[in-house]
Amino acid sequence: MKRIAAVLMLAAVSWAGQDNKNAPSKPPSVYVEKLFVLKYADPGPVINLVRALGGSGNENAQMRAIAVTAEKGAMTVIEDAIKQLDTPAAAPKNIELTVDLIMGTDADNGIGNPVPKELESVVTQLKGAFPFKNYRQIDLIGLRSRTGESTLAADSESGAMTGPGTGTVQTHFVIHSVGLAPDGSTVRLDRMEASIRWPDLGHPLNLNASVDVKDGQKVVVGRIGVSRDQALFLVLTAHVVQ
Repeated sequence: MKRIAAVLMLAAVSWAGQDNKNAPSKPPSVYVEKLFVLKYADPGPVINLVRALGGSGNENAQMRAIAVTAEKGAMTVIEDAIKQLDTPAAAPKNIELTVDLIMGTDADNGIGNPVPKELESVVTQLKGAFPFKNYRQIDLIGLRSRTGESTLAADSESGAMTGPGTGTVQTHFVIHSVGLAPDGSTVRLDRMEASIRWPDLGHPLNLNASVDVKDGQKVVVGRIGVSRDQALFLVLTAHVVQ
């Protein structure tokens, strides 16, 4: 009797071992998470690189930190890339921005001011595409920022209006992120928004764009139609301050 009990016990142990062996094992997680605190590099471009390398995450510009989630193999590549980018050469730079609001019009009145000499080449290009009779400067906005700043805003009011549409032009200008490309001379402006209140119009004129501007280059960001014979052009100039 004792012998039969012992055999049954051995069989039970054997069956239990087979059940555990055949049970599906839970695979270990292939994803890892890591927090990187940057000393020099701009978190914005770094997190974009992380995503391009197969990771995901979020950045905090004020704390200069990024939280990354990636597969183990990808995380190794990401760590090496961040080490190469986070060097003194990637330290934040001062950026000077100039925003010119240029009006193209078929009217002969004296709206705004004469176009500055440094913008004459831009106006020549505009005339080739938009043959308005006159081009005038309506407003000039100067901004100073640093790479990595999350939000940059400015408000301006111009009273240089005469003739039809007499009144002030109010401009609200916002850039949500200012960065620098790896070449060190291209300024990246993400989610740039311009809201312009024009006399006699019951609604603001809006322009939204993201743009890359070479150091010293003048770029026409966009055209806003005011009326059938008038349009506004936003011209942006950027300088990297050494």
